[in-house]
Amino acid sequence: MSPTARIGLFMIVALAVLGLFIVKIEEIPLGAKSGRQRVQAVFSSVAGLDEKSPVRIAGVRVGIVETIALRGDQALVTLALDPGVRLHRGAHAEVTSLGLLGDKYVELYPGNLSEPDLEPGTVLGGTSPIGFDQLLKTADDIGADIKAVTASLRGSLGGPEGEKRLDEIVENIRQLTADVRAMVAANRSNVDQTLENFKAFSTTLRDELPRIADKLNALADRVDGVVAENRENLHDSIDNIKDLSGRLRTTADNLNAITTKIARGEGTIGKLVNDEETVNNLNSTLKSVEGGVESLRNTLGRAERWTLDLNLRAEALPDLDDSRTAFGLDLHTTEKRFFRLELVDSPSGKLRTTTETVTTVHPDGRREVVTYEKQKTTDTYTINAQVGYHVNDLTLRAGLFESTGGVGIDAAMLRQKLRLSLEAYDWGRETKPPHLRLETRYFFGGNFFAFAGWDDPRWSRRSSVLFGGGVTWRDEDLKYLLGTAAAFGR
Repeated sequence: MSPTARIGLFMIVALAVLGLFIVKIEEIPLGAKSGRQRVQAVFSSVAGLDEKSPVRIAGVRVGIVETIALRGDQALVTLALDPGVRLHRGAHAEVTSLGLLGDKYVELYPGNLSEPDLEPGTVLGGTSPIGFDQLLKTADDIGADIKAVTASLRGSLGGPEGEKRLDEIVENIRQLTADVRAMVAANRSNVDQTLENFKAFSTTLRDELPRIADKLNALADRVDGVVAENRENLHDSIDNIKDLSGRLRTTADNLNAITTKIARGEGTIGKLVNDEETVNNLNSTLKSVEGGVESLRNTLGRAERWTLDLNLRAEALPDLDDSRTAFGLDLHTTEKRFFRLELVDSPSGKLRTTTETVTTVHPDGRREVVTYEKQKTTDTYTINAQVGYHVNDLTLRAGLFESTGGVGIDAAMLRQKLRLSLEAYDWGRETKPPHLRLETRYFFGGNFFAFAGWDDPRWSRRSSVLFGGGVTWRDEDLKYLLGTAAAFGR
């Protein structure tokens, strides 16, 4: 080959390589990409974005930025997309970057594949990331606020004056706690005695109210009969009523005289009410009887010593605008072991997450796979099935908490009137396991209680304070209720 032919061949190869570089650098569409489609998007800022910047969907390059123009106070960007790209209703664009200091590009979100295709001429909405200058300005503002706070603290607590103020605050807190401790210790016996008196009064009232109601009903029936029989002799009936009222007045005077004697300590009943020694002897006798009954109960066998408690509680979750109720029973087989079974109306149920994959085959044979996650709440009514053990003032529980495995611990204080509880369950849920529940419960007397706490504090979307109340029926209460129900049933 002659030198001239060699030079010509070299120039042809060099021009071909140069043309290839020009096609690559200028993003000139050839072949399957020659029929690119144009889509416009509007951004509030496109700082750092240039023409020929890539356009990506899910990180895959599908086109370039063709032109950038100003429309009013916004940037109008024309995107040249590959022919196989399909956009659906709800599609939008976002200016982002590869890493912290990478090049800017346009991330395109094609929308829901189940929606219709995007109409021609539709201008997409675009979002721009927060600029580095804005982050620096926010950091400067935060630094200025911190500096102002530290300066204020230094002015208030710095130097001898500030040290003196701190000493005064600590001393005041110490005196306050000492006063509160002394007040509680001084009045503890009075509060316990008041509660015991109220319990005795409520027990008496519970026993006597049904009898009084029966007597009042009988009296009303008699009055109705008297009025019906003596309707024609109204004057005689009125005279009889006057006579009856006079006798009742005399009876009331006699009762007043009797109660006066009792108040002065006269007679057997007066001594029983006013003489402290007589009261103490009576209490000792009752305790002896109670001890005998307890001994008899222990001899009847282990099964006879089982106790059953029925529990009903309801609580409000104001942060979730919802509530939770529970009804169940505690079966105490020994002094240290019990079994709990409850039906709980859970406000959130059990959250389940499912994954759905949609595959789309385009006319050119290209396959597009999109994965969706769906969350569904099921099992609104759940079960508590637990076994518990008492260890001094602590109670350990394990089993099902709202139909999920979990553990719980209760700490009793103030003679079993105050109880602190911590429960941890639903360890297998996908978002911030486990489900935590903190509760403080206070018992008023033997049956009623109120409580407050914090439900699921680790998950902000499901977290809420809680407060509510409930009632517990012991063995004795259940016997009384069943007896009353049987009496009314007859």
